Amino acid sequence: AVVSTQSTGGENVMGQLGIGGESGKGKNIVSPKLVALKEQLKMAAGGWDFSLFLTEQGFLYSAGSSENGQLGNNDAGQYIDGRKTLFTAQATPIRIHSFFAQDPRTKTKVRLPNVSIRHISAGQHHSAALSTMDHLFTWGFNGHGRLGHKTTEDELIPMRVNFFRHNDPNQCVRMAKCSYGGCFAVNNIGTVYCWGQNQIPRLECPYPIPMEDLYGWDIHDFAPGRHHHVIVADKSSISMGKVTKGELGMGPNVKSSSQLDKMKTVEGIPMLKCAVGIGHTLLLADDSTTDAKAKIEGLDVNYD
Repeated sequence: AVVSTQSTGGENVMGQLGIGGESGKGKNIVSPKLVALKEQLKMAAGGWDFSLFLTEQGFLYSAGSSENGQLGNNDAGQYIDGRKTLFTAQATPIRIHSFFAQDPRTKTKVRLPNVSIRHISAGQHHSAALSTMDHLFTWGFNGHGRLGHKTTEDELIPMRVNFFRHNDPNQCVRMAKCSYGGCFAVNNIGTVYCWGQNQIPRLECPYPIPMEDLYGWDIHDFAPGRHHHVIVADKSSISMGKVTKGELGMGPNVKSSSQLDKMKTVEGIPMLKCAVGIGHTLLLADDSTTDAKAKIEGLDVNYD
């Protein structure tokens, strides 16, 4: 379905709702308001105090705090007020016009022409975008190398992750998402990579490394969280991480898992999408086959 208008609500201290104007900044917006964009939107992503908006035409906009360069407009927005260091708040979404790649020989940043975006994701203070050419761009806070550029320096503009060779279709990126302190991506031959800082699996690496346990799986979707991750592949739902509320879906006796394991209760049910919160997991099942429908009907349900 096409989202022709985008509405937002909630905390707006740094203008992250993108509703425009000065009156809304610093306040909680208790009822939905329209985002200050006239273009047709198809996707939005929310970070800690900033937001990304993607239009049907493949244009990318950002709003909120400019700290760490997460808005992608080549400006961290830092200024001094008395003895305090503050950051500008962008209440009206601004378009990200420029996307760059580092020349491997000269190490200079080269602006890429005609970049159109098809997917976006936001981490705590970093951003990621996938182009229609399957090129992955990341920018913002780069603590622990979460941008995947083999450095830990913050990036104020969208930079292509050169690890995924742009001239090799197999190595280009099919899907990518930010986690709390890093990123996960799947290339066009199905290899899953992660980088940055992740508690599970224990990782601190400034460039993508493959998750070997997932070799050979047909990945449909994945949801990286702060303390646990979920992946739906083939007819299995797989999870790993810390358990606080049963979010791994592995039953009452599993307290944590540093290794990927199947959720046996829903084994055999093909899943289309997955999502995670701080302590919970959501799975969207495909019930288009008789077998899948029968398995789903066998699950516990309470409509009260």
